[in-house]
Amino acid sequence: MPKKMQAYNKSELENYFLAEEAKKLYQKKFLSKEQLQKISSQLMQLKSNSNIFFRIGFFLLGNFLFSSVISAFAVILLQIVSDEYQIIFFLYAILAYIGLEVLVRMKFFRHGLDDAFLLSAQLSFLIGIGILTEAVLPVLVTMLVLGVFFAIRFINTISAIMAFIGLVGIFFNLIVEHDFMPKFYLSFVGLILAISVYFFVSHLNKNQNFYTYFKTLDTIRVASLLLGYLSMNYLVVRELSESLMNLTITNTSDVPLAFVFYGLTFLIPLLCFYLGIQWKDKLVLYTGLATLAFGFYSIGHYYYFFPIEYVMVISGILLFGLAFLIIQQLKNKTEGVTFQPDRDSDDSLLFNAQAVLSLANANTPALTQSNPMEFGGGGFSGGGAGEKF
Repeated sequence: MPKKMQAYNKSELENYFLAEEAKKLYQKKFLSKEQLQKISSQLMQLKSNSNIFFRIGFFLLGNFLFSSVISAFAVILLQIVSDEYQIIFFLYAILAYIGLEVLVRMKFFRHGLDDAFLLSAQLSFLIGIGILTEAVLPVLVTMLVLGVFFAIRFINTISAIMAFIGLVGIFFNLIVEHDFMPKFYLSFVGLILAISVYFFVSHLNKNQNFYTYFKTLDTIRVASLLLGYLSMNYLVVRELSESLMNLTITNTSDVPLAFVFYGLTFLIPLLCFYLGIQWKDKLVLYTGLATLAFGFYSIGHYYYFFPIEYVMVISGILLFGLAFLIIQQLKNKTEGVTFQPDRDSDDSLLFNAQAVLSLANANTPALTQSNPMEFGGGGFSGGGAGEKF
């Protein structure tokens, strides 16, 4: 189904990702510069920007172009529309979407210009929905639906993040604003939602047919891990309890089930760290390290056991000792999570490596070897002997 919804030509997408894998193989010293140039010349490239700064620059340029277009339309529309301002934003969304489809036909992909029109279409439509309904829930539902559609059709990671935010926002809004259930359960709902999204996305990530979405799915995996941790983090739970449940926390009182949140503030990062090594998954491993650091900050924000300079020194010593022990355990391993030089940072690299190498070696003439020392006939090797024994 995703392939049918994709706006781009299948072969052109395959060429783009093969070229990207070729660049990775070149960086990892699997390909020579000549082979990389040969592959690039054989593959018809989509118009894209791998440099993030160039992409941001073209994104700003695209926003300028779109704002110029809608300014011209606004002069006419404002004279026609008096009170129904949401109609203007819906028209802006339609114009942005038309411009996006035109850029797709012109083979722009992750270029910057297409990103500007893509985000403008979504944001304009969301603003129109907000003005029309004057409610948050319809906007969140629309954000989820549009995010999924644009993420699938245009293989866009930002749209996927918007869809994820919309999904989380729907549950948050139902519990906080519409009393779908007691607010106390908000943290546990966030944890369950994060686990569900993570394993659903991980299941999709194992399907090689979705290789074009691997980076997008990895981003959602990280977002779901962060959601699960923040849902159980003591600092987040305490602040939300004070603001949403109107709890007054003093030195003699605490949030309900405080011991659970104290424990999970550190147990979840340690679990991510352990599973990252067991699953050979760097995203889980790095997320565990980042959340562990935030866990120390969360507890230190309320309880001052030592002066800050002592905490920094002790933390540095502990981290150094932990890093040393991990290096000693991993330095002799040659597979999985190791301390060896990293030559592969993407699961899809080996998936496309064979195709890339086939392109690199295509039409390469076979090497023929000739022996310069022929026997017989008085040559060097024959030492004057005849051709027959």
